[in-house]
Amino acid sequence: MLTPPLPIADGLWQLRLPLPFELDHVNVYLIALRHGYMLVDCGLGTEESWAELTAQLASIGVELHQIREIFLTHTHPDHVGQARRLLDLTGARLHMHAAELDQLTRIARSAGKPLWLDEVLHRAGVPEDLIERIEGSFERIRRNFVELIPHRILTGEERIATRAAELELVLTPGHSPGHLCLYDRAHRTLLSGDHVLQFITPNIGWLPEHDALGEFYLSLDRIAACPADRILPGHGAVFTGLDDYVARTKAHHDKRCRQIVDALRDTPKTAHALVSDLWSRPLAPFHHRFAVFEVLAHLDYLHRRNSLRRDLAANVWIWSA
Repeated sequence: MLTPPLPIADGLWQLRLPLPFELDHVNVYLIALRHGYMLVDCGLGTEESWAELTAQLASIGVELHQIREIFLTHTHPDHVGQARRLLDLTGARLHMHAAELDQLTRIARSAGKPLWLDEVLHRAGVPEDLIERIEGSFERIRRNFVELIPHRILTGEERIATRAAELELVLTPGHSPGHLCLYDRAHRTLLSGDHVLQFITPNIGWLPEHDALGEFYLSLDRIAACPADRILPGHGAVFTGLDDYVARTKAHHDKRCRQIVDALRDTPKTAHALVSDLWSRPLAPFHHRFAVFEVLAHLDYLHRRNSLRRDLAANVWIWSA
């Protein structure tokens, strides 16, 4: 066992599971119900992660069959990868948002790669050889996208009763289209998934038919209305200071929008070219893909608000003076 489970409150534990990335862990949470337990998120689908999860559960004295509910904040691989295995072994009920189910199903049915991904990278100006390296870097992750059949498809307006409290669902799209947080109003505790992270901002990547950054701004306002003395994030340590986080995160994305506009004032550029204007260090193909999609989300946000226009023939973005 690499990391012992962290007891946070009566009937609530944080379990830190390993990731083979620069961000080297993901947090999942075990919550005592009136009968059995609920697991919030599942970790990446690797044997190392599985061994760590089962070891930490055993150290608490929890057997797999006692997990009766599985709640997914969102369906990114590091949060959903072990869901199928857990469901098969526990018979637990699965809860997830409708938009996450739709996204997961579409990706799983396209052999793990969204059908529009290559086209988007081409339009963003990414060179062909880099696209191939990006695809290669995601090969292992795609194995985590498998179809799931939830027992409860959520809207974000539900509540979940636990042994200690009632948890309110808070819909917070942006990082993912149906991202959900869990809020314990009685104990002023927020299980924030990847919506609120202490030292980093979540990746806000472009998605078709979504204003991802605009949705994220609205989600920040929505979560700011949940007074919290304790934030339990999907990555990193338990922390406080929700109001400060919201203000800092809005300021970060406001600054990024200004940087993009400044970079386009004199010279039209592709989204790929803008990456080097915004990141001071070279990025590995895996991270370059996230950077391009985050730039695209900001470009789309500015375009929707008439600050930029796009030359579709040249695939470049132009400042609207």
